Formats: sequence, structure tokens, C-alpha cells
Amino acid sequence: MDDELMALQAHICKVLAHPKRLQIIYALRAGERSVGELAQELKLSYANLSQHLRILSEARLVEVRHHGRFSYYRLSTPQIAEACDLVRKALRERLTQLGELAHANKKNLSKKGGETL
Repeated sequence: MDDELMALQAHICKVLAHPKRLQIIYALRAGERSVGELAQELKLSYANLSQHLRILSEARLVEVRHHGRFSYYRLSTPQIAEACDLVRKALRERLTQLGELAHANKKNLSKKGGETL
């Protein structure tokens, strides 16, 4: 695969590696939102939200539209949220598998009279 594309993908993953930025991505999935709407919904200060939006914007994951005194943000492409969904789904499946494995191990230990953690 192209090294430049891999480097860009790694950069996007770094940008999305903050829980608040993921929350912003999911909030914008429903459509364009003003900074005020996002701040209220995500319970973030304007300064903190603006910092995250700037990082997302610089990575071209979100786009901004200015209307008078207000700024409105939207996802640059819906595939961004879909990619986040795929990662989230894989994590849930893996956590379920690990939980089932832990439960089975605990059950086996208790049958053998072993200690559980």
C-alpha cells in the first residue's frame, strides 16, 4: 500500500484518538450543528470545543460554514462516522469474546475448587 496513504491514515487515527473528538464525530453524524449546540450537547466549554474542532478541521474531517456570528460544523464525509462505527463494533465483539472467555475460565476454576480473581 502507498506509504503516503498509510501516513495519512495514521494521522487520522491520531486525530480520532481523543474521546471528545469521537463524541463530536458522532454528534455531527445527525447533521450540521452550531458551536453552541455542540457545546451544550457535549457539555464542553467553548474554548475546549473550539480546540477539538480546529484539530478535526485541520485534518479535514469536519467542515465549517460561517453565517453571521455563528459557525456551523458538519462531517466532511459520512464515511468518517462509519469508520468509527466499524472500530466500535470490532471492540464490542472483542470485549464480548473476552468477557465470555473470562466467564468460562471463572466457571472452570470454581468447578475445580480453584481461586478466582
